[in-house]
Amino acid sequence: MIQSSEGLVVMVNPSSVPCPQLVDFTDLAGGATPGTNYDGVVVSGGLLFAERFVGQTVGFSAEFDVISGSPSNPLMPQVGAPGQNLDVFDYAGNVLDGLGNIGYPDIDAIGEGSISIYFPIPQSRVKLDLVGGNNGSATLSFYRADGSHIDDVLVSGLADLPYGFAMFDGSPSISGILIQNTDPSGIGIDNICFDAGATKTRVASWGGLKEIYR
Repeated sequence: MIQSSEGLVVMVNPSSVPCPQLVDFTDLAGGATPGTNYDGVVVSGGLLFAERFVGQTVGFSAEFDVISGSPSNPLMPQVGAPGQNLDVFDYAGNVLDGLGNIGYPDIDAIGEGSISIYFPIPQSRVKLDLVGGNNGSATLSFYRADGSHIDDVLVSGLADLPYGFAMFDGSPSISGILIQNTDPSGIGIDNICFDAGATKTRVASWGGLKEIYR
């Protein structure tokens, strides 16, 4: 089940999302569990990944990350503490996961941490796989390039599935996604599809143009 809090980001059939650019993390070192620890911003396939965004803070509920606060302007990725940022391991191919507060290489840290995804070019729709889930839930928070919040989408009944998301109005507004979960097994992400050549739509009015530069 997928629920949007504001209705600004909607679920779409994953097969309807074009995939001119695919991020599958094959360009990164992984390996068997616990995989490879990454304490810095991870760059893969033209996207940036970290624990959260600059301006946000991290807390914990049991072994899971809990991110609070609003991102700063402009939106920028923020790494977590050493051993509590990101990890890549082989799960029928490389997947990226967040590391919880227990810390790498503990198995109970893998997949319990949050993940931020930064798109250098704003997107109108994206697709990604949420993998490793065991019928738990995840919340995906969507942000604009200025750090403003677009919508929160709750995904429950997690399993190894692809998910497609799109702006309700079709605007290229998605510059960041923050993923948090409370799944018993934790989750990872893989196969992110996005448009590396997406462009902003023309501002329809003089007033709208001026608002961009205020």
